[in-house]
Amino acid sequence: MTSLALIGPGRHGTAIAQLFAGHGVNVTLHHHRSEKAEAAARTVRGSARGADVVVAPSLASAVEGHDLVILSTLWDVAQRAVIAELGDALVGKVLLDVSNPLDVTSAGIVLRRPKEGSAGQFVARLLPDGTGHVKAFSNLPTAAITADAGHVPPAVLPFAADSAATADRVRPCLERTGWQPWLVGDISISRELEIGGAYNAASGRWGRSRLDADQMLRRFGPEADLSVTSTSTSTSTSDKA
Repeated sequence: MTSLALIGPGRHGTAIAQLFAGHGVNVTLHHHRSEKAEAAARTVRGSARGADVVVAPSLASAVEGHDLVILSTLWDVAQRAVIAELGDALVGKVLLDVSNPLDVTSAGIVLRRPKEGSAGQFVARLLPDGTGHVKAFSNLPTAAITADAGHVPPAVLPFAADSAATADRVRPCLERTGWQPWLVGDISISRELEIGGAYNAASGRWGRSRLDADQMLRRFGPEADLSVTSTSTSTSTSDKA
């Protein structure tokens, strides 16, 4: 994964695009308001190192040719619209979901509790079969995404994935960012990666949500092994067939 598409570059999404472009990953941006995409692209280009940063005029053209699609829109309605429009164009790709279950209202930002349990589980229900699903970056303050990359020792980036195969696909791309990716479980653990969850609230060497590997190991244990889950899921599906 030497390139990615990022859909919905707001503040958080733009910071993520800066992180990857700053480590040589080509980035294609798309926003339903083209002026926002162009403004984000100017910001990201200022951080890019040996990476191309382009704006795509449509969702379909944004994801074409990319194995990794980062969805950084607001959750719920916007996610429903993007995933429905892309449909089978997502099959065979990995979608990295960074959302928190926040509603922007006239009274301010309101934290919701999705009936599925988390924003990550909500997205999982929308994705077409054959799409890999990763949850990451939702536990981090926006300013930390680029500022805390490249520490020595590195800050840990906890992430969840729908399978061991998906985790293996995305890990090399995450490793390029100056963060140390750490698989914490499958998508059912998404709530702990969102606002108020364990990985958001934990304080470490580099600040809130930013532990080094030793602190991560002591507090949360070793990385998750999804290979057993993947094998049992596969056996179960075969038995049903």
